[in-house]
Amino acid sequence: MNTHENLFKKADKNLAANIMHRNTYAVNAKSIQTEDYILYTLGVEVLDGHLNGALRLNTIDAESFLNEVDTFFTNQEQRGYVVWVRDHQDQDLEALLKAKGYKPIREPGSAGMVINKPIEGQELPQGFLIKQVADHQTQKDYAQVIGKAFNKTQHVVKNMYSNPQITKAENVKAYVVYHEYKPVAGTTIVLSGKTAGIYFLGTIEEARGKGLGSFLTAYSTNVGFEMGAESVVLQASLVGEPIYKKLGYETFTHYRWYKIER
Repeated sequence: MNTHENLFKKADKNLAANIMHRNTYAVNAKSIQTEDYILYTLGVEVLDGHLNGALRLNTIDAESFLNEVDTFFTNQEQRGYVVWVRDHQDQDLEALLKAKGYKPIREPGSAGMVINKPIEGQELPQGFLIKQVADHQTQKDYAQVIGKAFNKTQHVVKNMYSNPQITKAENVKAYVVYHEYKPVAGTTIVLSGKTAGIYFLGTIEEARGKGLGSFLTAYSTNVGFEMGAESVVLQASLVGEPIYKKLGYETFTHYRWYKIER
């Protein structure tokens, strides 16, 4: 296995670990996990690939995979969902989705990015405080940030963080940034094997432009290495990608979402 193939597998495994960790503990979540794929729902209506979706992990036939996905979500109140397409593996799946009339949300999609060493030189902007999510109040504050930063309804956020274990486990750490006692930014780091992944890193609108994104990315990255990772990965938004590149992250693939609405 060459270096890139190994990275692809580790990144996909970490993405799956992040999704399945939430689904293991969220009170209304349901999922199916096999060697070939994961199918999962948070238990509420939300078209987000981290919450209601399907991720293929091996080379199961594309048609068979989509049939399994359709059956799973048909049994989940006909809920809409997202099918992940990985640039490095899913050409047949993407061709089939397009043949069925579906289109990706954006192309080339979210950049899969990686860094192999800690980031130096990023300081928390003056007047801000960072805390690890460790109790009911900090989890509530983190959930509030994610709701605002990622435009999630209160109902969705309540289900996303319905169990303390979702943000606090042996392989999971989450942090909240405060300004004048108000939660304004947050991040989650998930470790799987020797790879850490950064998820739901966001800043509420009124606190943007103050350097919190760069700081939190560097902070999360360094926490990942402190947890024992040899590399840290993330999937970048359009807004986040230039920030991550400036900090030293490199693109190694792209992930695309195909929304299947019912």
